[in-house]
Amino acid sequence: MCFGLGSGLGFVYFRDVPETGISHFFHGRLATLERDLCQHLRLDFQEGQHDQAAEAWQVARAFIDADLPLMLNVELSRIPYYKSRTPFPGHRVVLAGYDDARRVAFLADNAFEHLQEITFDDLRDARFAPVPSTIFPLRNDWLVVKSAMHVAPIADAIVVALRENALEMIGDRSPYRGVAGMRTLAEDFVNWGNASDWEFCARFGYQIIERRGTGGGAFRKMYAEYLAQAIGVPKHLANAMHEIADAWTMLAMQLKRVSEEKNRALFKESSQAIERIATLEEQFWGRVLDFTGE
Repeated sequence: MCFGLGSGLGFVYFRDVPETGISHFFHGRLATLERDLCQHLRLDFQEGQHDQAAEAWQVARAFIDADLPLMLNVELSRIPYYKSRTPFPGHRVVLAGYDDARRVAFLADNAFEHLQEITFDDLRDARFAPVPSTIFPLRNDWLVVKSAMHVAPIADAIVVALRENALEMIGDRSPYRGVAGMRTLAEDFVNWGNASDWEFCARFGYQIIERRGTGGGAFRKMYAEYLAQAIGVPKHLANAMHEIADAWTMLAMQLKRVSEEKNRALFKESSQAIERIATLEEQFWGRVLDFTGE
């Protein structure tokens, strides 16, 4: 429900972006999900960033001391409990507390049932540009919900969130974002096989659809479940999104085959799969705009 109310679905295609460690990749959610959720619900929230680690930590401590947990943006590969070497500077965690005597902080992380410990030094490094990134620059970003005493009616927030998500997916005509970005990827998939890291690109593509916190189907399965729960949303929209989620999973399995069979010729099938997905999503988001009266 939070994901849907935050207009969380998206698509962005990246290629040949310096200092990312991979030549071609894409992502299926928007970077502003949490902020958009707060805005759509009209919550009392605050966000900020700092160039100095010491100042960032003092601000974080002050919120924790006031019993206000805060969301942090971190570089996943610098979080020791993940044991991952793959850079990803768009990971979100919630700072829930700290222990000065042991110099550790306690993080709530969506991949773990219980709070995870991290040293002050490791958390500092994870929050501020340990891996250079032009996509998700890290500057000790944080967001905190100060009060949820007054909230927009959920039915109203649902309509706003649907409309905003649809405009992001089919209103933005950037060739690398939304449905237009999917069509760019469809045309470009045949070039993936020429990249020196094509096997890694294929494996990462599979992971970013099915594994890395998406809930399956490039976040579409999660979004379909949201639509099924959302007040007033026609059932046919949830059914259509389930079909789209299944299509994304099929693409993921194709990319997994490319990697495991080391057969770059299979990228042609991936091109056909993402072209079909683009058509399904364009039709879906058009129906959403009809429903919201845009």
